[in-house]
Amino acid sequence: MTPLESATNRIEELETKMMFQEDLIEQLNQSIISQQQDIRKLTQIIERMNTQLEDLRQPNVIDASLETPPPHY
Repeated sequence: MTPLESATNRIEELETKMMFQEDLIEQLNQSIISQQQDIRKLTQIIERMNTQLEDLRQPNVIDASLETPPPHY
């Protein structure tokens, strides 16, 4: 094998490896995008649940001393 053939083979090998790496990077990028979308959705769900929990914690009945007596008293 001549030095030129050897260099050509090495370049082809590097190009092949680079194509696989580019594909892998794209797959990883898509995975990160998908995960970020899932995280945003889950964060919104948690925020809604926290709001609902706070609403449940607030008493729905006012203190009896603050209520006006019924008209028949």
